[in-house]
Amino acid sequence: MKKSLIAGIACLSLSVTSGAPLAVLAHPIEISATDNGQTTLRPLSSDVAVIAHRGASAYGPEHTLAAYKQAMTMKADYVEFDLQMTKDGHLIAMHDETLARTTNAKELYPDRAPWQVKDFTLEEISRLDAGSWFNKAYPDKAKTEYIGQHVPTLEEAIEFVKQHGNGKVGLYMETKAPSVYPGMEEKLIEILKKTNVLDDEKLFLESFSEESLRKLKKLVPEVKLVQLYTAKMLSGKDVYQEFKRISDYAAGVGPSKELVVPKFMEAAHQNQLLVHPWTVNSQDDMVSLLSLGVDGEFTNNTDLLVDLLDNPFISHGVASGDITDSSAILWARTNEKARVQFEISTDSSFKHDTIVKTSRADVEHDFTVNVNATGLKPDTTYFYRAHAISSKYTVNGSFKTAPEENSLKPLTMVWGGDTGGQGEIPPFNSFKAMSALNPDFFLFSGDTIYADNKTPAVPNPPSETVEDFWAKYKENRTDAGLRSLLQKTGTFAIWDDHEVTNDFSGPTQPLTPTGLRAFKDYWPMSSERSTEDKLYQKYSWGNTMDMIILNNRGYRSPNTQADGADKTMLGKEQLEWLKQQLLASDAKVKLVATSVPISIPTGKAMARDGWANGNQVNPNDPTGYENEFKQISDFIIEKEIKNVFFVTTDVHFAEVIKYDANQDGKTDYNELISGPIGAVKINPGTLDPTFGPERLYAEGNFFNFGVFQINPSKQEAKVEIRDENGKVHFSHSFQLEE
Repeated sequence: MKKSLIAGIACLSLSVTSGAPLAVLAHPIEISATDNGQTTLRPLSSDVAVIAHRGASAYGPEHTLAAYKQAMTMKADYVEFDLQMTKDGHLIAMHDETLARTTNAKELYPDRAPWQVKDFTLEEISRLDAGSWFNKAYPDKAKTEYIGQHVPTLEEAIEFVKQHGNGKVGLYMETKAPSVYPGMEEKLIEILKKTNVLDDEKLFLESFSEESLRKLKKLVPEVKLVQLYTAKMLSGKDVYQEFKRISDYAAGVGPSKELVVPKFMEAAHQNQLLVHPWTVNSQDDMVSLLSLGVDGEFTNNTDLLVDLLDNPFISHGVASGDITDSSAILWARTNEKARVQFEISTDSSFKHDTIVKTSRADVEHDFTVNVNATGLKPDTTYFYRAHAISSKYTVNGSFKTAPEENSLKPLTMVWGGDTGGQGEIPPFNSFKAMSALNPDFFLFSGDTIYADNKTPAVPNPPSETVEDFWAKYKENRTDAGLRSLLQKTGTFAIWDDHEVTNDFSGPTQPLTPTGLRAFKDYWPMSSERSTEDKLYQKYSWGNTMDMIILNNRGYRSPNTQADGADKTMLGKEQLEWLKQQLLASDAKVKLVATSVPISIPTGKAMARDGWANGNQVNPNDPTGYENEFKQISDFIIEKEIKNVFFVTTDVHFAEVIKYDANQDGKTDYNELISGPIGAVKINPGTLDPTFGPERLYAEGNFFNFGVFQINPSKQEAKVEIRDENGKVHFSHSFQLEE
């Protein structure tokens, strides 16, 4: 057994009886300082099992004593045996039902196709060479000692592991094709008794066959049984119901690795079922599954998993953000205290002109780190990689710096928000579709988590402690698509209400400091934004675009307050700053990143959360923040500021709106709305008429994101709304004004 990825994990809400799978524990449970005490995305025990799949089968011929010995040398916790039965009733260790792939049966017995195990006696099988095929298939790993390796019997394999594992290495056995071999279960139990391992705590029996497992349950009720699953076996099934059903005989589940997502983990762990996915051979996949809280992993590469579990490692990917023409913030998270090293270079091999930055991951920030890379070149693609200094595991990323000041370069950005709400749980397909577009950067427009909604990370909402908020961010980072996007391009993250709680006003909400702390921990954020918690900042893409990021939560008056001169969403200082940024900008496009919409009434009656009070719904509603937005709108018109685009999410449908606020027949500014990425889907309603909105497009009831492109040479900006698979639902070009 190896230490947990969460530096020792509490099982506070996952108490188990003496007959439950925690009987395999090798070390006492420790409570992590950053664990929230309720997440189901953690192992049931404080240990993660390294299960050598067919032995150390990446390094030697599978199911041979040589492969088993290598696995134990590499410190595997368990050695796995697949079982087949010979013609004369002996159990052997063999994956396939035929001898053809991993022995020389074709050469030795050329006239006995298809060389099925059940048609051969043990004596005939004992003549076969089960190792030479490996040397031919993998010449770089070939060894003389593999020539002539024989097919071991189950009894022989057990005794070998007992001897060479010094009684510390566990046994994991699969009834491979029980329907082909009547009496297989009884024969297995007979051998387990004969070899004195039936009562071992570190013994698992597994099968894809429920019938075989139920038979074993009757024969040996105390032995831990694992139900294996393929995707087809779970297709169309509710995993919560399925795992409750099988929990009367199974102690765990063994899914194909791609099946393991937060809902799967929650369903298994709620039913006290261990999760041992197969077959996990890359360290990226190993880490991804560890971040989901699996209890063990089947792997051909025993040493790679052992290396991860014996040292701190990067546990939730890397990210870059708040990128300028000369700097970038780099982010990473480790699974425990560690020193983290970043290398940054224009050379993807990191052999030339490499900048090195280090930082310490500590408990106070849930083992997240941010470093500031400065002195970078404009309009340049940079590669970076990060690793915990004591670990061999490295995670790579890339980003592009902004063009130099006054230059006019084309731009493609993606934006979206609303992730993890109303029962929608990762993974979310939109992130993969965004990543496939290779954007210059990603604007995460708020509701990056739903702290107040039930998910596997916080099954008892709302989030109240910083550990709860951290757990939400970690849950969304289990999404491989999101990690890919964050590692491929720069990110600018802004917050909205669900980073704390629904429709909150920062100054009056007690949870604001806690939610803000976690938000800053989990995003690559510059000191200019994070200092004094202001969060608003301007970023330039040469002279093509100025992106003005707002903080719509931290300074706002209560939503229930009647609108008027003394009501604010931005606060006086931020409002004046916004006006000055708009006035001073000579960029082709002024993009205002706001977390709430202009003319779509949000929140509820008498407590509107967006700018609009919803005149068209209730003309007597005194709330909203229209008085303040009128100042912004009037300023844009009076100062003749051209090519202003407000971009947001928040409303759970897509919409593109142009505004003629002074009713002179000309467009004063535009609003671009996308979403949700992963939250409840709704349809558009009517617009508040105050600022003269005109719909160019509106569509709901689908997951989506936005793409915004600027082509300075054509004096053109273009918006696209794409669904979660990347299909374009709407496209519109705007001719930019001089």
